[in-house]
Formats: sequence, C-alpha cells, structure tokens
Amino acid sequence: MLQIVLIFLVACFGYSDYFTGKTLQTRPLVLCPLVGLIMGDLQAGCIIGATLELAFMGAVGVGAALPPEVVSGGILGTAFAIVGHKDAGMAVALGLPIAMLVMLLRNFLFIAIVPLFANRADKYALEGDIKGVSRMHWYGGIFGMYLPLAILTALSFYLGSSVMETILNSIPQFIQDGLTISAGILPALGFAILLRMIMNKKVAAFLFIGFVLTAYLKLPVLGVAIMAICVVLVMVLNNDQKDTKVMEAELDEDF
Repeated sequence: MLQIVLIFLVACFGYSDYFTGKTLQTRPLVLCPLVGLIMGDLQAGCIIGATLELAFMGAVGVGAALPPEVVSGGILGTAFAIVGHKDAGMAVALGLPIAMLVMLLRNFLFIAIVPLFANRADKYALEGDIKGVSRMHWYGGIFGMYLPLAILTALSFYLGSSVMETILNSIPQFIQDGLTISAGILPALGFAILLRMIMNKKVAAFLFIGFVLTAYLKLPVLGVAIMAICVVLVMVLNNDQKDTKVMEAELDEDF
C-alpha cells in the first residue's frame, strides 16, 4: 500500500508541471529514478529513465499530432519492469503503449471536462469576478486534469502490478530479446523525430561534424559538447562584430 501511495505522489509531482511553469519534471529522466527508489532499485530506475528519455525525446505535440503521455508511460513502464525483474527494453515496450492510451484519456479530459471549468470562468469574467476566474483556473487544472491522471496512474499500478508480473514472466525469452533490441532502436527514432523538426541547411554540417568526431576520432560526448559551445561563442561574437560595423557604416553615411 505504501508503494501505491508513493507512486501516486510521484504522479502528482509529474502532472504538476502546469503549476510550476513547465520545469520538465514530466520527463522520464526525472520520474523514473524516483519510481526506482520507491521500488527498491534506484539503479534500474536510472537506467530505464535514461532509455525512456531517449525514446520520448522527439515526442512533442506539433499541429494536430498527439505525442505519447510521458508521465504515465514513464512511471508505469518503470514500475512494471522492476516488479517483473525485467530490463530497460521491456520498460520501453510497456511504457510506449501505456503512454499512447493515457494520451487518449487526457484528450478526453481536455474535450469533455476542462471546458466545463472554462465556461464557468467565462461567466465569472463577464460578471467582473476576477477571483472566480482564478478559482476556475485552479479547479480546472486540479480536478479536470491533475488529480484524474494521477489517480489513474496509481490505480493502474495497484490493479496491474501482480497481473503484469505474471504476464511478463510468461513471455518467451526470444520475444523478450526482440523487445530489448527494438528498445535500442527507439532512441534513434526519437532523435530522428527531433532532428526532423530542427534540421535545416544551416545546422546540417554541424551534425555530421559531431558524428565524425565521435565515430572516427573517438571523442567523448562531453568533448563534443565543449567544442560546440566554443563554436557557438565564436559565431555569436563574429555576428556582434558584423552588426557593430554595419551600424558604424550607417552612422558615417548619415554624417
């Protein structure tokens, strides 16, 4: 029972990002180690969190696209994998479908429940009741989104932990090996989705430079990051100097 309560509190912490200004506490890299600590295996929580973070890295909402719901997927995927004594690959295999299902529920809450509070807030706004509008914002966030999803996450863990352990133990080893291999591909897919959004002609060359540095020169990631920071600083300083020269030239023309 204590684990269920703690899982609920972790879910509350994850879903409270609307109250804290998007501080990225929703990410698996933050929540999964907490779940691992609750389940008595912090190391597994950290490993699973890093793996899920890579898989979910490119999962962002663009236009009408629905990204997976990372809080529930990270928490339940980690918890079920640790309960079943499975590796990070199994956690990813569990976390992704859970995240997609909960995203559908989250959208239902946005469509059916949250507008009730929004309509009430509009009524208070017409009446000039600022405190009423503020209350509806709080009530809509807590009872329309925050608590239902946190309760669902804890309830899913309570109802599914023993069942999930039995299911995981009954999966043949060759299927588990396949899931582990696919989990190694998913981080690459996450990076690919992310690159698809940010890649352009101006930054493509830097991507290949970083690849060459790591793949052929065996430079660690930290070294590549330090070099990237130096390149950015040089580019920023050069741009500042160009802007200064342009301004000086314009002033000379004015005189």
